[in-house]
Amino acid sequence: METIGYTAEPPGLHVRPAPPPKKPSTAWKVVKWLLVAGLVAVCGVSGFFNMIFLTGLSSSVASHGKIIEEHVSGASGFSVSSKVAIVSAHDVLLGSEDSGSAAWIIRQLAHAREDSKVKAIILDVDTPGGGITACDIIHRKITDLQKGGTKVIVLMRNIAASGGYYISAPADLIIAHPTSITGSIGVIVSSYNVESLFEKIGVRSVVFKSGPHKDILSPYRAISDEEREILQTVVDEMFTRFKDVVQKGRNLTDEELEAATDGSIITADKAMDLGLIDQIGYFTDAEKAARKAAGASGVEVVRYNKPPTLSDVLFSSSQSAASDFQERLDRLTKTLQPGFYYLWPGP
Repeated sequence: METIGYTAEPPGLHVRPAPPPKKPSTAWKVVKWLLVAGLVAVCGVSGFFNMIFLTGLSSSVASHGKIIEEHVSGASGFSVSSKVAIVSAHDVLLGSEDSGSAAWIIRQLAHAREDSKVKAIILDVDTPGGGITACDIIHRKITDLQKGGTKVIVLMRNIAASGGYYISAPADLIIAHPTSITGSIGVIVSSYNVESLFEKIGVRSVVFKSGPHKDILSPYRAISDEEREILQTVVDEMFTRFKDVVQKGRNLTDEELEAATDGSIITADKAMDLGLIDQIGYFTDAEKAARKAAGASGVEVVRYNKPPTLSDVLFSSSQSAASDFQERLDRLTKTLQPGFYYLWPGP
């Protein structure tokens, strides 16, 4: 018999409707929100302590403006009655108050001068010198510090030559490591001459100038006798200034001055013989002398450091090392530019 209007479902293909989703219980909602709140709280606390770290507010490091004071030894906290500040003068000295490696040294000296508790500084010198203006500015800042009553103890490290000695000369006491290289007291200016090379490759320099000596020390032509005399006159004048700094700082006779300022690099022993240093020793000797100058008790020794940049904190130490290497390379490149230098060019 035929059935109209009805079709039987094939076996196994019957689909039942899905049951409605279960609603989460009130207890689960509470647990979920507690977990979220806890995570937010942990992140907040972590960020707070990271901020403390970035601003240098730890138990052993105090931040003041753009200088970080690292506790080295001695008294701390409320027991500090006076300070000895370690001021680093490293690398080639270039720039001025606002730029270059000289700016960092000047910032340290200014910070020491503004701190009434700083009674002495240890000038940690490791430099072959640099530009005559940079060296002279640093020298002036050191003598200004002394006029305010602050004692200056110089500690010569690997190299304290030429401009490195220029900034050391006014110190109340100069101590050099047994292996220090110093001396090289003098002025230097140099250039290259590529005239013959250009002739070989068919290149000629074309210059328009307002006067006959406007392109003095040009590498594209030979220097004239008149220009040689001009340059030597400037060198002699700057050298006279250097010798005055040494003579006043070390209280040398004219004969002693001439023996010490022939431009040679010398060892610590030779410097001692010539009267250019007071003592051969180490950091402990410089620290002892500075402590004595600062006071009998309650003396804290601090080291001035640059505050870490955000990249220093966020990126790896290898990237920081690469950045430091690039900075040193840039400074070295600048020393090859024309100019007059209180510099031992060996390094």
